[in-house]
Amino acid sequence: MQCLILDDTAFVLSSCQKLAGALSADHHVILCETPPSGKYPDHVKLNALSIVKRLICRVSSLDSAVQSYCIGHGYETFHVNQGYTKCSCAVVSDQAVITADNGIYNSLKEINVDVLKIEQGRVKLEGVDYGFIGGASGYDKATRTLFFCGDITKHPDHERIKEFCGRYHTNVVSLSDDVLMDIGGIIFC
Repeated sequence: MQCLILDDTAFVLSSCQKLAGALSADHHVILCETPPSGKYPDHVKLNALSIVKRLICRVSSLDSAVQSYCIGHGYETFHVNQGYTKCSCAVVSDQAVITADNGIYNSLKEINVDVLKIEQGRVKLEGVDYGFIGGASGYDKATRTLFFCGDITKHPDHERIKEFCGRYHTNVVSLSDDVLMDIGGIIFC
């Protein structure tokens, strides 16, 4: 929700100066000047899923700097109604994603992305009924590893998740023995 990395460019909310500084060592940083409001969907300006020159998101909520970048760098944008698109998706490879969201599932299938649909919920997020699988995970492309904040075996679809990841030669690592916890996702730079 605070940053979006496309290629060697990191879009960061202007209120996140510390994050921008940390990312600037390896990325060209663009500060998004339009501050997000506290209300949905106005606070999901950077919550987008990037898969091989395609950006899947709630296009009407996307920050204007990201929209301009997509046009100038050959990214196609695909609209989904779910504003928490990135939060809702665990990336398994350049062509595979895990989600519990029906709308995202259907949209990704239409653009030939392999998608594993899992049971909704089962991810803890303080203050709300449940969190999202993408917010409880992060994909490290360099090591082909999907890390989970918590123990993936505590999710009812863990066997299907492991099998799906295996088809893409993606390792699965649980970072603790707790239930899955949505921490907003993990990024690797």
